[in-house]
Amino acid sequence: MDNQAQLLFAKSYQLRNRLKRIQLALGPMEERSGLCIGPVPMALRARLMAIGGDWSFSGAADGRLPFRDGSFDRVVLLDHLEMVPDDYAFLADVHRVLKTAGILFVDVENRKRWTFWCPLRRLFGVGERAESRVRPGYTERELFDLLKDGFDLQEARTYSRFFVEGIETLQRLALGAFVGGMSASSEEDAEEDDTIAGRIARIQAISYPFFLLAAKLDWLLFYTHGYRLYAIARRRLWKPRRTPKLRDGRTLADATLNTKIGTAAPF
Repeated sequence: MDNQAQLLFAKSYQLRNRLKRIQLALGPMEERSGLCIGPVPMALRARLMAIGGDWSFSGAADGRLPFRDGSFDRVVLLDHLEMVPDDYAFLADVHRVLKTAGILFVDVENRKRWTFWCPLRRLFGVGERAESRVRPGYTERELFDLLKDGFDLQEARTYSRFFVEGIETLQRLALGAFVGGMSASSEEDAEEDDTIAGRIARIQAISYPFFLLAAKLDWLLFYTHGYRLYAIARRRLWKPRRTPKLRDGRTLADATLNTKIGTAAPF
């Protein structure tokens, strides 16, 4: 990892937090192969290669992966499913390039009914590029339904709640003001310029302690859903699963979520 990438990674709370989740999900990478798909910042890409394993990277803009069947032990999807027109077909292709019992890690935006910070980001032009996204994100149930035919979902959780997202919004505003109107999605290109990378690192260094404080405050909001959603799934034989339904048309998941345990009455 070059010095610029090391500096950017060391000062970025978001990248360090993401890498921690990825490492816990994938386990040791020695003598294993990994594929990371999505708009991955150079600092995170360099750090992934540093943790071990044989890594490949792909944008997969057309939803197709140029790799042989069973090429990888681990696949990581970062901010990519939202941009793929046919996400089901794309995950079938991810299933194809994964080895038997391989692990898939998916990180997407959690689609919430109402958010405080996302409209503000769009208002000030520091949000994700809407034109490159087909959908605004996924709910936990939507992600489960998407994965269930070829993967066994082991864990799905949301993270990055109100206070962390607030600090990230302020950081994006600072980046836009002092790094030439840069949005979050253009950070990877900006890293190639030493001057801009230095400004990014300084803003990240100032923001870092506030992120740590915000993360502690977010613990008080443990009962809320975060703005980000990640899932860990293990590859299995691809076989479409039918969702059993009750006589009234509800799925078992709906009945469980919307009915008191031990009764047939809704909340």
